[in-house]
Amino acid sequence: MIETKPLSRLLTMLLFPLSTVYAQYNLYYDLRQFNLGFNVGANYSQVKIKYHQLQYNDTNAQGPSMIRVEGVPGINLGLIMNKKLHKYFDLRMIPSVSLQQRNIFLDLRDTTLKRRLEASYLYIPLLLKYKSQFYKGYRVYVMGGGQVGVNLASDKRVRDNPEIIRTERVDFQWIAGVGMDLYLDKVKLSPELTYSLGVRNIYDPTGTRFGYVIRSLHMQTITFNLYFE
Repeated sequence: MIETKPLSRLLTMLLFPLSTVYAQYNLYYDLRQFNLGFNVGANYSQVKIKYHQLQYNDTNAQGPSMIRVEGVPGINLGLIMNKKLHKYFDLRMIPSVSLQQRNIFLDLRDTTLKRRLEASYLYIPLLLKYKSQFYKGYRVYVMGGGQVGVNLASDKRVRDNPEIIRTERVDFQWIAGVGMDLYLDKVKLSPELTYSLGVRNIYDPTGTRFGYVIRSLHMQTITFNLYFE
C-alpha cells in the first residue's frame, strides 16, 4: 500500500509559498494609495428627443410625420487615475475619448430623410467607487458620479454639411455603473457596465432642414469598458 502522507507533505511545501505570494500579489493593488492604468471599451449611444408638439402633429404641414433614432456602436479609450480613500472607497478620474454616432430619420409624406448626429467626445469624469470585500481573487463594486464632455468634432465640417445635426460643444452627464475587479497575476482587470445621461439640452437647430421640429436632445449612452491597472 502506498504511503500518501509524504507526498501530501511535499505538495504542501511546494504550493504554500506559491499561494502566499499569490495572495500578497493580489492585495498589492489595494495597498497602494494611487494607481494608474488604461481602459478600452465599446459604447452604444442614443438620444432622448423632445419635439414641438403642434408642428410635429400638423398633418397639413410640410414637416416630418415621425422621428426615429438609430444608435450606432462606437469605441472608448481612456486613462485611469485611481486614489484610495478608504478600505472600500476609491476616487477615480478617467479622461477618455469616445467616438459616437446616431442616425436620425425624418419620415416625410413621400420620402425619409437621414440626418447624422456625430460626436468625438473628450470626457473628464469624477467618480466615487464602492468595493465589496476581497474574496478569492475578486471584488464587485458600484460607482457613480458626473462628467464633463467636450465635442472635438470639426466645427467647419459640421457647418458645411447640412446632413449633420448640430449640437453644443459641451455636455454634462450623470454616470452610474457596476463592475468586478479581477486580480490576475500581472494586472488587475475590471469589466464594467455603465449608463450615462445628459442633463442639459445640447441641440442647435440652425443649419438643418426641418430642424425646427426638434425642441431638445439629451444624450444617453451605455458603455462596456475593460480596465487594466
